[in-house]
Amino acid sequence: MKSGKLVKFLRGGTTVHAYIYRDCGAVHAAVYVLDPRSRSDRPEVSLSGATEEAVEADVRAWVDRRFPRPE
Repeated sequence: MKSGKLVKFLRGGTTVHAYIYRDCGAVHAAVYVLDPRSRSDRPEVSLSGATEEAVEADVRAWVDRRFPRPE
């Protein structure tokens, strides 16, 4: 089991979880969109980078593009 960090987003009734972890010298994120109508256990997107900060910034940008904040 890998240890890492779970980042959660709630956008307009949609829940997004991103699990950020280090593996093989790089940092990765598996991003899951939780939808009660879907039973998929696969990540919606996987991201990678050199640092945790860079990967978390990429995750936040992806979530903002896909699920914009209400104005």
